[in-house]
Amino acid sequence: MKKFLIILCLAVLFLAANAAHAFSTSGCEGDCKRCHSLSNQEAGAILKKIKLSHAKILDIQLSPVKSLWEISLDDRGKKGVIYVDFSKKYLVSGHIVEISSGASRTAESIQNIPIGKTDFSKISLATPFVIGSADAPKKVAVFSDPD
Repeated sequence: MKKFLIILCLAVLFLAANAAHAFSTSGCEGDCKRCHSLSNQEAGAILKKIKLSHAKILDIQLSPVKSLWEISLDDRGKKGVIYVDFSKKYLVSGHIVEISSGASRTAESIQNIPIGKTDFSKISLATPFVIGSADAPKKVAVFSDPD
């Protein structure tokens, strides 16, 4: 009977340890990229399904929230961030806000998207309004929408 109780106690301890491990918050042993991935091709297919195929993928990284990928986009010159879950079944748009600080982690990510430089040789200057020397080493372009 004593052996049976010892074996029963060990079995209960083993099951409890495994249950605790199954529900631990670390998941993927702390490195989500070991178990999960999202390629540019997969992200492109997701964008195509939601009719954003024209958007250019700038970066894919883990989001501040576990189980979400953060995809940085350039949509016709407008920078943005969307989130896709690890199962690749759900897309989340909107801001991730850290409750303790109130900081928008999404806004921080958008601010860190590099801004490209304008290639002035591709801008038609057929009828420009020029202030200063046209041969100046630095140029500033101002665009307006008359509508």
